[in-house]
Amino acid sequence: MASVFHAQRRVEFCETDMAGIVHFSNFYKWMEQAEHEFFRSLGLSIVNHQSDGSSIGWPRVSAQCRFEAPLRYEDIVDIELQLQRIGVKSLTWQAIFRNGATVVARG
Repeated sequence: MASVFHAQRRVEFCETDMAGIVHFSNFYKWMEQAEHEFFRSLGLSIVNHQSDGSSIGWPRVSAQCRFEAPLRYEDIVDIELQLQRIGVKSLTWQAIFRNGATVVARG
């Protein structure tokens, strides 16, 4: 199963480190934001409030990211989110980050 969703953003100055490149932690934040945008595009939320006051969500079991090229302030990054597998209790995603035609990271 391959469902693909694209989100796009501009790198903000506060997301860069002392070397002027995007700090690695932002890729994890952007993966999660793209996932939220994907669910919103379907009219869904990642948090479902139950009538008894409890909530059902999507806890992370594993997350990783491999960095291939730097991003800098004001670069435009396209986040391609691919839903690769729907399990009984889980979803498996792949995120591909691009700056133009250049793949900068995979998560």
